[in-house]
Amino acid sequence: MKQCFGILVCLGIFIPILSSASEQASADTAAVLNPDTIIQIAYERNPSIAAARHKLRSSEYNYKLFESEYSQFIPLIIDSRVQRSSEDSERITSGKLTAGLRKEFFDGSSASLDAGNETEWDSEGRSHNQFVEGQVEFPLFSSNRKLSRVIKRTFEENELHNANLNYVERVRAVLHDAQEEYYDLIARTQVLNTLRKYKERLESLLDEPWIRDHPADARQIEDEINSLDSDIKGWQVTVSSLKIRLQRKIGLESLEGFQIEPVPLGLGKNDYYGRHYVEESTRTVVKRAMANDVQIKVLHSVMESAKEKKRLAEQGKWDTFVSIGGRYSYAGFNGDGGPGKGYSVGMGLKVKKFDAKVLDYSRLKAEADIRNVEARITDRELQTAARIRQEKGEAENRRRQLESLYESVQSRKKIYTIKLKNYLNGEEPIDALIQTFRSLLNTERKCYMVGNSYFDNIRDLDYLCAVYFQKLGIETK
Repeated sequence: MKQCFGILVCLGIFIPILSSASEQASADTAAVLNPDTIIQIAYERNPSIAAARHKLRSSEYNYKLFESEYSQFIPLIIDSRVQRSSEDSERITSGKLTAGLRKEFFDGSSASLDAGNETEWDSEGRSHNQFVEGQVEFPLFSSNRKLSRVIKRTFEENELHNANLNYVERVRAVLHDAQEEYYDLIARTQVLNTLRKYKERLESLLDEPWIRDHPADARQIEDEINSLDSDIKGWQVTVSSLKIRLQRKIGLESLEGFQIEPVPLGLGKNDYYGRHYVEESTRTVVKRAMANDVQIKVLHSVMESAKEKKRLAEQGKWDTFVSIGGRYSYAGFNGDGGPGKGYSVGMGLKVKKFDAKVLDYSRLKAEADIRNVEARITDRELQTAARIRQEKGEAENRRRQLESLYESVQSRKKIYTIKLKNYLNGEEPIDALIQTFRSLLNTERKCYMVGNSYFDNIRDLDYLCAVYFQKLGIETK
């Protein structure tokens, strides 16, 4: 029980209800969509996360229900008995009435306390006494009873662990996908705005005196504007589609009223988004991912449960229970008229030896379960480490590519300014200007798309390092 619910308590995640402070923070920033608020809103509103959360609650209650059947507290037990003997069938020879309580424990231990009255009739008269009595029973060395109950609850335990893992993965997958849609939307919106910006530049050229005096050049610029206009319409469709996909991922009916805040690439600056992933060592990132990996924590909980079953199977050959009880009669009288006060104490020992073959199968199954979980943990660690090396390497390369593209954009802007000046002075043909314009536009567009791929790497590293739970204020230690 401790192993199964320890993870629930330690992670604070299985009935995840955000604090009122967190809800207030969410309300204050709800009008802005950025990487952090995307996580917050998707976590709170995505229906598939809610469905997984309720499934987890259901599995937890089912697990508790099973254990409660063997760990009951019975607050009131009333027991009444009367007896008639064959020697005197016309009258009752004894009667007893008790009221008490009982507590049972999962390992088979129990404790009870009763108060009652007892009366007997015989040839010499009637005896009567009032008493309190109690008894405790507990395993002396080991409890086969506990092993059998642990084995019986395997289905409920597996259901709980699976619901736990499914919930964690559902949260991570939804938040990962929501960020993917967000980063794609940001990059394509930036490309769309860039196309509009350069279209406006070309349109402003048509007002230049030199252009008005050269109709053939004006037609070339108009053709370029029409081409840009076609591109703009295509990107508008893409952006519109991405907005719908984003609102679906985060569980909103509409993005109306929300301001979509772009993530700056930080080009040419020392501080930029995702910098810690680029500059930290791979070993540091992997270590953090392992420490935050909720799935590994759950698997360790499964392993502890299997180890408990193995231990119980090794110690469960004997079921040795000790019982200690006593009674104190505080009022009454004997048949001869004397006082009925007194006390009695007793102790019992119950020993059972169980089939060794059954226990061996239980032990072998537990050992196989342990090896299975160990292999799953190792596979998870290797897979995560490999993904981190891949994503981190790509992020580093794309960051260098971005810096190179940024320098290229700045250089091409200067070249375009010179070409424009030369063209308006009649020193260069329109073809040279348009070629320079296209080169500048394509380089800037490529910069945003590479930035999108860079953010995808950061998104995947966030996913692998399970930073979502920390950002949501959910303890994972």
